[in-house]
Amino acid sequence: MAKVNISISQEILEEIDALSKEENMSRSELIRKAFQTYVEVLTEKKKERKKRKGIEKAVELQDEIRNKIGYMDLVEDLRNWRSKRK
Repeated sequence: MAKVNISISQEILEEIDALSKEENMSRSELIRKAFQTYVEVLTEKKKERKKRKGIEKAVELQDEIRNKIGYMDLVEDLRNWRSKRK
């Protein structure tokens, strides 16, 4: 496993030590798990932003189509189509 040196404040180090003791794990294990969780959260946020952009694009497209063709009562159109089939 690779080793990395980082600089952190004394306060953060004390928090890490307290949490690692509380969770019964080493500093390294605690930091690895914390970073892994952070990456997972960022990944979810990216997925959510992508999903939101897709929805916004779909709404824009619907608005554009609606502006081009005007108001349509699709329920009424369906009823007319069904009645003509009989």
